[in-house]
Amino acid sequence: MQKIKESIGRYFGTLDYILLFLALACSAFGLVLIFSATYAMDGGSAKYIAVQSIAIVLGLVGFVIVSSIDIEKYTPMWRLVYIINIVFQLSLVVFGYENGGNKSWLRFGSLGIQPAELGKLLFVFTFAKHINLLRYKLNKVSSLVQFGLHLILMMAAIILPSKDVGMSLPYVFIAVVMLFAAGLSLKWFAGGIILTCAAVPILWQSLGTFQRNRILVLFNPSVAPDTYWQQQQSRIAIGSGKLLGAGFLKGNETQNNMLPAKQTDFIFGVAGEEWGLVGCLVIVALLMALIIRIYYIAFHAPSQISSLICVGIGSMLLFQTFENIFMCLGIGPVMGLTLPLFSYGGSSVVTNYLAIGIVVGISQRSKRHRRHGLDGAEELVVETEKQELRSFADKAKQLLQQLKKKK
Repeated sequence: MQKIKESIGRYFGTLDYILLFLALACSAFGLVLIFSATYAMDGGSAKYIAVQSIAIVLGLVGFVIVSSIDIEKYTPMWRLVYIINIVFQLSLVVFGYENGGNKSWLRFGSLGIQPAELGKLLFVFTFAKHINLLRYKLNKVSSLVQFGLHLILMMAAIILPSKDVGMSLPYVFIAVVMLFAAGLSLKWFAGGIILTCAAVPILWQSLGTFQRNRILVLFNPSVAPDTYWQQQQSRIAIGSGKLLGAGFLKGNETQNNMLPAKQTDFIFGVAGEEWGLVGCLVIVALLMALIIRIYYIAFHAPSQISSLICVGIGSMLLFQTFENIFMCLGIGPVMGLTLPLFSYGGSSVVTNYLAIGIVVGISQRSKRHRRHGLDGAEELVVETEKQELRSFADKAKQLLQQLKKKK
């Protein structure tokens, strides 16, 4: 019993309350927005609030569990985790459920799960370990080929069964930022930009008509009137809110059901209409504070793997935040990406809390290391030296065995 009390004391003594508070503040504001968005819908808000609240509770349970686990102990299993992630995405081929034009969901009765959402965390884990293994030859062509295959196979596993290109794009952003944080030479990024620009015609031809129209509609509304109408309603809602908004449950677009997907994709439009510019700035401030805190923890992480995992999670939230906001403002394509911690959606909420739990766990271990006299940089040096010694010992054994065989 005493050991349990000590463990609980250590857990709460090193818990990153700032990160937890920011996440809960986002969820609380999100519940207010979801209530307003669904208030005038058939059946009212009760069901949506109940489902979202359950998802938050489940997310917090997952948060506690993953933050109590030393994730680095499981990094030797990264290849197995990668294969599991690929299979998980490809399960949509057999068990996928189509919703909104994309076969992106697994259905278990009334419960829906998006594999690509949970897959982001598994990808961050495997990509961080892959970078760590190749850290001494990061800028070699052979390493870049491996990283490219790691990413491309993952994207293919998402796109092929679901046809949802939008859900795969966060993976690209995550990989690029993680490689940048790991120290990949800027010349490779410049080369990547040139190669991407050169490949645009090929990539464009590989997109379906529906996907192309989602991009073209930003420049020509007549290409896809339905998509344009969605974004137009969102812009009207945000613009009509002005500085302070129309007030809670008083938004014309929201309460007259003219704003589409208002509890999910376009919830930022609800905030703009009923809470005005001030409400929108509060959302941006909360999410940016959350992301900056994650990057801060990455900077002070006890090892390179932990640091890269935090960078990957921060980048995941950063991409999704601005893509959703740009989509609502009509300056980005409609991709079906929710606003982290604000939008209605069980998979998204649980995934976000699991992600934050992983970061909190890394923060806790970082604090414990510092208490024992090791900061993040020193711990990384110690870890590196141990790995180098093990590698040297293995090579020495192999040499001795070869000499014995010759004798």
